[in-house]
Amino acid sequence: MAETDATRLVRGSTYLVTYKLVNTIIGAIALGFIARILTQAEMGVTVALILTIRMAQALSDLGFGRGLTKYVAEYRGKELDYTPMSFGAVSVKVLTATCAAVLCGFAAPWLSGVLLKSHEYVFLFQLLSIDILMLCLTHTLDCLLLGVNRIREIAILSVALEFVGKTSAVAFLIFGFGLGGVVIGWILGGLAYIVPCFLILVRNKHVRIHPIRDVVPYLKMLARFSWPLFLASVTVFLYDWFDQFILLVYVPLSDLAVYNVTDRAFTVLLLIPTAISSLLLPYYSEQFGKDEQQKIVTGVHGSSRYIALLYTPLAFGLMATANPAITLFAGSPYARGDVTLAILCLFAAVNGLAASFGGLLLVYNRTATVLLINIASVGVSSLMSPVLLPFLGILGMAFIRGASLIISLVLSIVAINRHIQIKFDREAVWKSWCAAIVMFVAVWLTESIHLSLNFLPLYVAIGGAAYMIALRLLRAVKRSDIRLARSLLGKRARVIANIVEKVLI
Repeated sequence: MAETDATRLVRGSTYLVTYKLVNTIIGAIALGFIARILTQAEMGVTVALILTIRMAQALSDLGFGRGLTKYVAEYRGKELDYTPMSFGAVSVKVLTATCAAVLCGFAAPWLSGVLLKSHEYVFLFQLLSIDILMLCLTHTLDCLLLGVNRIREIAILSVALEFVGKTSAVAFLIFGFGLGGVVIGWILGGLAYIVPCFLILVRNKHVRIHPIRDVVPYLKMLARFSWPLFLASVTVFLYDWFDQFILLVYVPLSDLAVYNVTDRAFTVLLLIPTAISSLLLPYYSEQFGKDEQQKIVTGVHGSSRYIALLYTPLAFGLMATANPAITLFAGSPYARGDVTLAILCLFAAVNGLAASFGGLLLVYNRTATVLLINIASVGVSSLMSPVLLPFLGILGMAFIRGASLIISLVLSIVAINRHIQIKFDREAVWKSWCAAIVMFVAVWLTESIHLSLNFLPLYVAIGGAAYMIALRLLRAVKRSDIRLARSLLGKRARVIANIVEKVLI
């Protein structure tokens, strides 16, 4: 991978990871306020509202999102006009989002009765239809911005959505607006995203009005590409809620609460590979459009190197500090989920390399394969539920989720190798794992002497030092890595890059 390409990708990944972390922090702080203001019953109502939103988003997307990112980036690589496609996709999304919002408004009595066993919240679901309209639109606009490589704008607008939405919801609650205030806050957050996003897209001519006859061929192409992705997204949506249903059957509610908290902590770890994968999709699509196959091969190799060196220690670090981390995140009653979190982190460390694919199956138009892989990973892992859950409880669910990650990774590698030879940086992978294991052992020995939440910074410092010493002894870091860091950080951070070079090389 050329250094300029690597710099662009790393900088973009930094933007995506940073905004996702910031949004997670904003959400966690807001949740702390909201949970203290609302009753437990009202918190249950918010879960039903979020479920309705997620369902509307999954059904209204039609799988167009990732297809839009791929084709816009590919057309940019070929230097072709992509605006008929972007106009068509946005127009269709406006139509489907409007249908979802109207349906939610008309079905409000049914939703309130089925989900909440009461018709007291009919107006709340009707108000929610406005938020559904905007949130369904934001996903398509997000994918379009990603396709035209406006990563910084995605980060800024996404943080604005989260900050305005959450702070407004808390403010309305404080002033006594109740659950209606929460929904109004979400609506204001959606406006904070959509209005400036439309201005950016129109002003930079990423979206231009075209006659319907010019748009229809592009929509047909998107539809052929996207229908398997739509089914795959519905499958994943059902699975995300299926594990909650399974746990309701097999484990007590207290265990379900522990699993939910553990899952949220685990989700934070997954932000990094998710962001990297999202960023690599338009890059690979652009190179595919230019018929630069070798750059795709080099991109997989280069990205796997930095995923191994940077993500593996994070996964092992959270695995080693699972107990104090959960205690800090949710309190001591949830600390017994530490083993569950540790198991999930181990599987995540293995699956992290999947991010280096960057959606290559989508680049090669293998959307049906993506659907089959999703069905296989979800189906096979779900078959383990009756065996593991009665004996292991939430620990069994950790193995089930881990199995789905590994199955998806293996099947994806097999499928992609039919089109292009995947070459990971094996040296970086095994050296990073050796160093991460050394780090884990160092932290584990320290915790065995004295385990305390107050010592979490010490555990992190010991683990970081052990990992860097192991990297130096293994000679895992190269001077080219330092050059990339310098080009990414700029002149102002040259001192930091020099210190890193002296420590690791």
